[in-house]
Amino acid sequence: MSTIELGPQFAKTWASSASGAVGNGLLGMLMPQPSPVHILIACMPKSGSTFLSDVIGQCPGFRRAILTPSAGRREQEIDEQLLRKLDRVSFVAQHHVRNSDWTSEMCRTYGVAPIVLVRSLQDVVVSLRDHMRRESAVFPQFFADARHAGLDDASLEQMIARLALPWYLNFYMSWRDTPGAMMVTYEDLAASPVDIIHEILSFSGATTTIDEVKDAVAKVKARETSRLNVGVAGRGASLQHETVQTILDLIDLYPEASADPYIRSVRAQALATLAGAPLPERPAKKTARVTQPTQRRRGLRKSDKRLLFHWIIPAGLIILGMSYWAWPYDLIPDHAAYGYVDDATVMLVSSFLAGVFRYKKV
Repeated sequence: MSTIELGPQFAKTWASSASGAVGNGLLGMLMPQPSPVHILIACMPKSGSTFLSDVIGQCPGFRRAILTPSAGRREQEIDEQLLRKLDRVSFVAQHHVRNSDWTSEMCRTYGVAPIVLVRSLQDVVVSLRDHMRRESAVFPQFFADARHAGLDDASLEQMIARLALPWYLNFYMSWRDTPGAMMVTYEDLAASPVDIIHEILSFSGATTTIDEVKDAVAKVKARETSRLNVGVAGRGASLQHETVQTILDLIDLYPEASADPYIRSVRAQALATLAGAPLPERPAKKTARVTQPTQRRRGLRKSDKRLLFHWIIPAGLIILGMSYWAWPYDLIPDHAAYGYVDDATVMLVSSFLAGVFRYKKV
């Protein structure tokens, strides 16, 4: 197992090191190698994703990776160039990324298993409020700065509910019916981290044992920097009723999702808060929801196709043309009249075809 400390230039440094580790060219393609496991934790902010990715990164054979060139206020869309350089290693990457045609294509092409991590919207509001005050007010989900972090609780919570939660709902709706995605809740992760993480790894195709997951969880929990909000669920019960009503109004804008398990749980918590009733009880352990399975790898990876079409085939065609030119006893022997006409023809054709393949769009 290897870990990498990611500095400010994390994307460039990590991509470069990964490229050096796996850049075996044609030799790497020909030698039998275990199939790498690629995991994308597509997550709501403040949903336990750092803890989850830290644990998986501690498991044997896995590394943490960054698939975007920068963070801050930038939307964390996946960068194919970084994916390509990491294609032959097992990695886990966490990003606050909504699903799109591009993201789905990247997951299919590079065999990435999407793990969608969600959390109660009420609890998110409280956790984001604390994060803005203690760490940073910079997010891609909405604009805020230090001035807003100084607002009173009720005003700041209402700001978060009105400006940030629309992104959260957009995130969830984009992922909820995605084929081959695994839906995991913060609450289940906090309650049963070993079981849930082992389930995630099995879903992703890893052979990690339950004991290896236990060891990884223990190592991460032993760090002072481990962030899971002490596994606290239900923090949003303290929100003002106006903010809770804002959450209900937002989820009502998606009536087609009214029967969705996650939307139902958000609604139940909100209604219980407005009624002053205890929060609905959750089962001790719930199996993560998996949408309709899909084939993650279809033929050659895009990086393999580029290597084949842009380098191997053109090089083969050039070698073929040069070999034909050098062979004296070809279709028209070189010592005969017009002996080099066929040589020149073969060279021209092979060079033309090599150029076609070299610049073929893959």
